Amino acid sequence: MNAIVLAKEKELKKAGIDLTEKEFSEKALKYSLVFSAVSIISVFALTEIITALISGIIAFVSGILISVKIPLIIKKRKAKKVEKHLAFALMAMSVELNINLSFEKILKNLSENYGEFSFEIKKAVKEIESGATIQEGLFNLSERIDSKMLKRSISQIISIYEHGSEEKGEPIKQLAKELLSRQKTEAKEFTAKMIMYSVVFIVLSAIIPAMFQAFIIIGSSFMELDFKALDILLITTILFPLINLIVLFMIRNQTPEFLKG
Repeated sequence: MNAIVLAKEKELKKAGIDLTEKEFSEKALKYSLVFSAVSIISVFALTEIITALISGIIAFVSGILISVKIPLIIKKRKAKKVEKHLAFALMAMSVELNINLSFEKILKNLSENYGEFSFEIKKAVKEIESGATIQEGLFNLSERIDSKMLKRSISQIISIYEHGSEEKGEPIKQLAKELLSRQKTEAKEFTAKMIMYSVVFIVLSAIIPAMFQAFIIIGSSFMELDFKALDILLITTILFPLINLIVLFMIRNQTPEFLKG
């Protein structure tokens, strides 16, 4: 078990998973084995033991692969949530720097009203109040989040804190504008994709079900269709709605975080 590491501790911390490499690997293996056992029992109830064992192996491997991906997915989503409010937080910070508020006061102001970014700033403020320097608190913040834009912003903030400048807030303001410009570009790209997503959703939610029903009604009059009443009911009430839900989930997954409510 000691030799099996499914995720590095650094990646787990960035994902906000409070487990060691060993603990995460043990849990992933345990749940994968449970998933495999359930798959074997379920399939064996319907078919032969060889098929059941193959399904168990597939279920176990799938469980391991999903476990490896989970920290990567979570840390990426976490970074997007932080970046969602970063531009507005930087804009506010640039104003407060220009009016010469202390860094401690600015950080406390940023720890409110900016979603996930404020949540992470609160951690940095607590570290600073516990004895860490402002540089250490901010650096630890940037290490917890897998975001290049955040790291760049924190680096600029630390530089201003250490060296100062006549227009303290101007570099921060430029970073905020750059982030807003990037978000605007992402929004335009997503709008273009939405046209395709809308067409796919309309086809899957309206056209294909209508064609299926027409096929069943018309085809049954002159062809021997191997569809029972229960099959048709399950297809129309479960399969088609499930496909629609999958499409909607994919659309939401592709939606930029800053466009979500």
